[in-house]
Amino acid sequence: MERSKNSAPSTAAAWLRPRPTTFRLGLAVTTIFLLARSAAAQMPSAPVLQNAWAAPGLAVAADLGGGGDGTLYGLAGGWTPGAGRFQLSGGLGWQVRTGAGSRTAYGARVAVPVLGRSSTFGAAAFAGFGGASGKASASTAGADTTGSITQIPVGLSLGWRHALNAGRGFSFYASPYYMWLGGSGQSAGLFRASAGVDAGVSAKIGVTAGIDLGAKRVRPEGGPSGILYGLGVTYALRK
Repeated sequence: MERSKNSAPSTAAAWLRPRPTTFRLGLAVTTIFLLARSAAAQMPSAPVLQNAWAAPGLAVAADLGGGGDGTLYGLAGGWTPGAGRFQLSGGLGWQVRTGAGSRTAYGARVAVPVLGRSSTFGAAAFAGFGGASGKASASTAGADTTGSITQIPVGLSLGWRHALNAGRGFSFYASPYYMWLGGSGQSAGLFRASAGVDAGVSAKIGVTAGIDLGAKRVRPEGGPSGILYGLGVTYALRK
């Protein structure tokens, strides 16, 4: 019984028939691995990566993000209720800024699938809140010297996924979004976009990788000033 839940169609004809519940559950397996990953996106130096589905379950993740502004090391957790109507995630990390000091980073997000919750193509709306808190730094000219910063992204994610056997699968997604940034007496709004891939290497473990690019902010004021890269490893505690 468990094998049928995680299996995908083996022939092209199977894609043309109405998809049974077992196949839909198989597709859902490919998305549980991003439950915890998305929380890091509200943290400075991490890309905004958000899948288009929300598979029921509880998961934890270790995250690494970075770019020219610095590097982010984070831990996150995520939960989606049995109906899969929304996803909640939160995380805590440590940002090491280029040419400046380090500070604590945090983030939280809610995502709601709005299209194709049980299909190959999907879409989700999301909003988050996060940032970093620490002492202002004046160590290097041109570096991010802000003490605290707030980041609030709001956007839409579009994705495609494919399930394999034995609980494995993968998905690709793109997320255009608007981010409001505040801190140190300065505020700004940026339009950016991210793209990522989410791969389930087993029924419990998944890997996520992606990039984030678009409008930039002057580096000393904090916030993204170039391309960001991200990598995460997720473990599903319960599905």
